[in-house]
Amino acid sequence: MDILSIVLITLVVVISSCAFYVSIKNKGLRLVVINLIVEAEKIFQYGKNNEKFNYVFENLYARLPTLIKILLTKEDIMAFIQKVFDEIKISLDYQNDQ
Repeated sequence: MDILSIVLITLVVVISSCAFYVSIKNKGLRLVVINLIVEAEKIFQYGKNNEKFNYVFENLYARLPTLIKILLTKEDIMAFIQKVFDEIKISLDYQNDQ
């Protein structure tokens, strides 16, 4: 691989990471996960919970900066996604009971 290709790849990674960081900063990581959950709900059929979870995880993990990937394990990120989902479910269940 020539130097130009390496520079271009590095530039794309840096720009993507910066764009995702700004998105996280503006919305908060929780809202990013919520938006991904909504996308997964639209894409996958009712009952395809594993596919939905994997979609959210893969899309979130792919966008995370390398530093966060180093500091947090995949299990930590999965637990965070599950926590956000559980909070949404509790909120929706509470609304339906009213």
